[in-house]
Amino acid sequence: MRRAELQRIAVEKLDDAELLFRHGRYSNAYYLFGYAVEIALKARLARFFEADTIPDRKFVNDLHTHNLARLMEFSGLQAELRAAQAQSVRLNAHWSTVTDWSEASRYDMIDQSRATAMRDAVASEEDGVFEWLRKRW
Repeated sequence: MRRAELQRIAVEKLDDAELLFRHGRYSNAYYLFGYAVEIALKARLARFFEADTIPDRKFVNDLHTHNLARLMEFSGLQAELRAAQAQSVRLNAHWSTVTDWSEASRYDMIDQSRATAMRDAVASEEDGVFEWLRKRW
């Protein structure tokens, strides 16, 4: 999948999560907020693939994870994230909230409070994880 397509899908997941959140569908909104971040990270990772090159198999297999902390490790942004977290207590807290997400959350019943925390962590224009990633994908 091309990077531009992943970027478009990530934005659509974020928009859908917002729509669900506004309609009180907190569990599904929470789930999609997490997927928006996952896909944004994968859009960043798409930069590492070159045409006419066979990528390292282990690296490619490792990318097929839903673990956001692992994807951040692979992204080459980990040092930059740590520096940004040192400058922003809120970004630090937001990243912590986001990394609590997993694909298994699709089975969880998420209350409004937890969904709101995830929404703020992901979608805050000032210091949200999604916007931080968007500037680097």
